[in-house]
Amino acid sequence: MKIVYITPDDILGPLNSGGPIGCWKNYRLLQEAFGEDNIHLVIISKEKESLNYPKQKNTTIFYSRRSKLDILRNSLNNRLQFPKSIENDVLDHIKTLGCEIVFIDFSMMGTLQERLPKELMQVLFIHVVFGDFVKDQIRVRPYTLLLRHAFLRNESLAVKNADKIITLGKRDALSIRKHYERDCDLLIPATMEDSFDANRLINRIEKTGKLQLLFVGSLFPYNLHGVTWFVKKIMSHVDAELTIVGRDFEKFAKKLNSSNVHVIGSVDDVSKYYYETDVVVMPILIGNGMKLKTTEALMYGKPIIATNEALEGYDVGGLDNVYRCNSKEQFISTINEYANNKPYLQFDKRIRERFLEKYHTPIYVNALKDLLS
Repeated sequence: MKIVYITPDDILGPLNSGGPIGCWKNYRLLQEAFGEDNIHLVIISKEKESLNYPKQKNTTIFYSRRSKLDILRNSLNNRLQFPKSIENDVLDHIKTLGCEIVFIDFSMMGTLQERLPKELMQVLFIHVVFGDFVKDQIRVRPYTLLLRHAFLRNESLAVKNADKIITLGKRDALSIRKHYERDCDLLIPATMEDSFDANRLINRIEKTGKLQLLFVGSLFPYNLHGVTWFVKKIMSHVDAELTIVGRDFEKFAKKLNSSNVHVIGSVDDVSKYYYETDVVVMPILIGNGMKLKTTEALMYGKPIIATNEALEGYDVGGLDNVYRCNSKEQFISTINEYANNKPYLQFDKRIRERFLEKYHTPIYVNALKDLLS
């Protein structure tokens, strides 16, 4: 079985935000299920330097500029990620591959899906439902209103032409049902491959300093919104220190830094911060889909203090060190109570076991095989 996998994210570059990590996970899942030689990777990248990557077997990269102006121009023709000329090139290339299945990441390439050869099975992985996403985006990026029609048009075409639909969780499945009267065929939550190393755990039993909190996430509007609220409303009322790590957050260091808030921003290796911290905080107030950073925190076995939105789609029932907080008062009370109970538990075996049971990528190989057989 030959499969062409199409993604708008540069998954061969740095995997430093949720989108590329999620797409890489799907690519690797396909390779594990059907064999590396049977998966042809097609990347439609916004990074021009991706064209200079070393040649790789079964890999083709198309470059499409993706500035705000480019996306606006594309939207006038009901497209988003690329113009019709790139769409034509991708279609011509797919026809030469002799594949039986096209696996498409994200529901924003509907015009491409509508033009794919009808004999190809189309499998659509929906990371976020744009019917909901656009409404939230308009709140934090008002110019998204100009793209609303193109987003909804592409998602409608994507769902209509898909033979199989996969999404992350029940909320998204219900939303797809509401917007498009279509049921999903499989749920694969936000999973990760396991990179935890028990030898790197820091022994801080004798630690006498302040409780160390960690936020991890790229400079995405929902992350910035939540972190800014947390710094302004929470951090001056708790006996703790917060470290903020994530791509481009250094751009807001001046605004966010204080005596107990430290912005690191972009890093090559985020793992050291997980091993060194006491608690991971996730003050995400608005959003869609599932949050891959929640999976990452589970993988490291970290105690978590998070909103319902950050925990959406996750089975964390019965885990004593996963705390739900959805207001200023709840966050302050929970953090201070935790801070007053030393020594801090930096690693929770049950949290990590939950990751291995439900959010470790390889456990979904057979489900994907069954869906596409």
